[in-house]
Order: sequence, then structure tokens, then C-alpha cells
Amino acid sequence: MNAEIPPQTPVKASFSGEGAVIYLIGTAGHPNYGDELITATWLRYLAEELPDAEVWLDTPRPGQAAVLLGGLHPGLRTVDTLYHACWNAPRRDPDETLEFGAQVVEDPGLIPREATGVEDLARVDLVHILGGGYINRLWPDYLALVGAARAVGNKYGAGVALTGAGLTPLVEGSDVAMSKLLADFDVVDVRDEPSEAAFASNVPQLTMSGDDALLGLDNPKVFGTEGATPTMLCLQSDLLEVPLEVLADYVVRTLRSWGVDQDPVTLVECLPPSDTKVVALLQPHLPQLDVLPFSALWRAGFPAAPGQRWLSTRFHPHLLAAAAGAWGVALPISQGYYRTKHDSLIQLGSGWRMATSFDDPLPPGEPPEKPFGGQLSQRQAEKRRVAGNVIELVRTTRN
Repeated sequence: MNAEIPPQTPVKASFSGEGAVIYLIGTAGHPNYGDELITATWLRYLAEELPDAEVWLDTPRPGQAAVLLGGLHPGLRTVDTLYHACWNAPRRDPDETLEFGAQVVEDPGLIPREATGVEDLARVDLVHILGGGYINRLWPDYLALVGAARAVGNKYGAGVALTGAGLTPLVEGSDVAMSKLLADFDVVDVRDEPSEAAFASNVPQLTMSGDDALLGLDNPKVFGTEGATPTMLCLQSDLLEVPLEVLADYVVRTLRSWGVDQDPVTLVECLPPSDTKVVALLQPHLPQLDVLPFSALWRAGFPAAPGQRWLSTRFHPHLLAAAAGAWGVALPISQGYYRTKHDSLIQLGSGWRMATSFDDPLPPGEPPEKPFGGQLSQRQAEKRRVAGNVIELVRTTRN
């Protein structure tokens, strides 16, 4: 959070976005709670700032995204146009993947079934790659999104933004080409120090304001009470670098050492069905274990509350629970990806601790006096300044 964020230029009150075309790129619709939350946050923000705009969301699963996010902005449409550029991009070399995204904008015939959607990018005033950790070594084909976004800006004069991005672990050999492209973006904002360190020296406009979900934590629909118990879990089975049995055993031993293994415990499903595969391993040891499925979680809100204790492998439960005043332990099930994500929140002042191994359970912690050490409002203000700069791109383009 050390990077200086340019001051926000106030958006004229008379500008409602009428006639403006905004093209969002994200990963909503999987569903994965964090990705849905980030996209919902931006759609709500745009509904307040630019209610009359036409908003396109490019995502791998546009049908499910429409189900989950429909109604959050009156002008929302969902497509998967540029993801077809990713799925068809060469992957031998990251420079080729980045370049293919740009080539698709210049020659829509490269993905002929999506040509109509690509040609429609000529109408766009802003291309905005939403936050999250999906443009990195784990999903190298998504580099094409960066090339495509910059090409739309170059060819049609659209504003180009990337916010709240986690870009590490880097796709090997991608740093030079990525730096050149990002340096040509109008807004570049990342969420963690490794991403900042990778590009700050070559991308002078880069800022680090944290995860995009910070923009919408004040919305009353984010938090809920359904499923809330004093002890909460979120335990994934995807992207694990340890056996699921090891993770489950550590959780059981930890709750036993805390003296709460016989008490009510709720497991939150953020990514179905990945986050419920552990249930069969936990049930013999946690007799009052309950599951809050994703569908209920999405409709009812996130069940975080002050004083709760959490064990979570996932990033956004850590963020939201800490913001609500809960304490917990982050379980870094992958060193190069999830450890970076959890570290960013601990450095932000979440008050959580990181499990260093799955050998000895950590002792219980204490609820924080104030969420994020009283710094949460400052972090949210930084994110709002970044959002204001993104909105200003639309107004400037329209004028």
C-alpha cells in the first residue's frame, strides 16, 4: 500500500453515462465467491456512477454470470468473446499469447465465430480488466486479455484500465512484454507487493490499492447472518499442494486444541463442489458441522461477525471476516499463489496469522480491537480513488 495513488478527479454530476459503452473483463460465473463479489462490486458502483451506460461483461461463463449478477446494473450484458481469444491463443511463448490477443482485435477472423463481438469493440469507451488473481502462471492463456485490451485502446481510442490485480506468480518470460503493454494502460492497479515489485519500475502509473472487493464492503448486501456460528471454516480441494486428508486432519486437531470441536461449526462453500469435498473427512470428528452452500451464501450474504474464529484456505473469506472484526488462521495451501494472497491481507493489518506448516496447530488468537487495526476506511478510500480515476476515463472519452 505504499504506492502513491493519483488524486481522483470528480465526475460531473450531470454525467450519467448515457451513450457510454463499458467493457468489463473478469472471471465471474464459475461460480467462485471471490470472483462474483469483485464483479458485483464494480457493477453496483457503475450503477451508482453511470446508471445509463451500456455495460458488457466478458467472462468464461456468461450464462451463469447473468444468473448471478443480473439486475446489478440496468445495462448489463454478458459475453465470452475475448475468452475465445485466450482459448485459441498459442501457448508456446507468453509473447505470442499476448500478441494473439492484439491480433484478434485487428483481425476478428482469427476467431471467426466471435467476429461479430470483436467488431463491436469499436463502440467501446472503456475496457476494464477487473481484479482477481487470474492473469498469472496458473492460467497463462489469459495473458491474451491484456493484449486485447491494449489493442482496443490503440485501435479505437478507448480508455484502458486494470485494477486490483494479482499478477504473480508471473508467467515465465512474460515480464518484459507485459511491462510494455501495461505501461500503455491508463490505469494500472495491483493488490499485493509481489505484483507491484514485478512492474512498478517499468509502469510509472502503477498503484497498489488492494483487492477490488474493498470498493464495496459498505454495501449492506455483502454481509449476512445465515449460517453464522462462532467457528467458521472455508477449506478448498482445488490448487492444493498438500493432500486433502492432511488439511482436514490439521483443521480437526486445531479445533480440538481450541476446545471447540464439539461445538457448532459452519463450513462456507465458496467454490462448488470443491469446497465440500472435505466434509466427509471432517464429519466423524465435528458432530455439529453444518455446510452453507454457495447458493445460500450468495443470496444471504457472507456470514462474518465480530469475535468469530476462522480457518480459511481462501482469500476472500479472510478479507471479509477480518473486515467484520473476526480473527482467524490463514492456511496457505500453495506457496507461490495463496501465500502471497494471504500475506497481502496480513500486511494490510487483518490481524490473522499464517499457519507455517500443517504439523502443530496454532493456539487461539484474540479478536482485534478494530478491523484491520482501524485502517480499513483508509484502504477503502484508496480503492475509491482508483475507481474514480477509472470512471473519469469514461467521461473523458465521451467528451
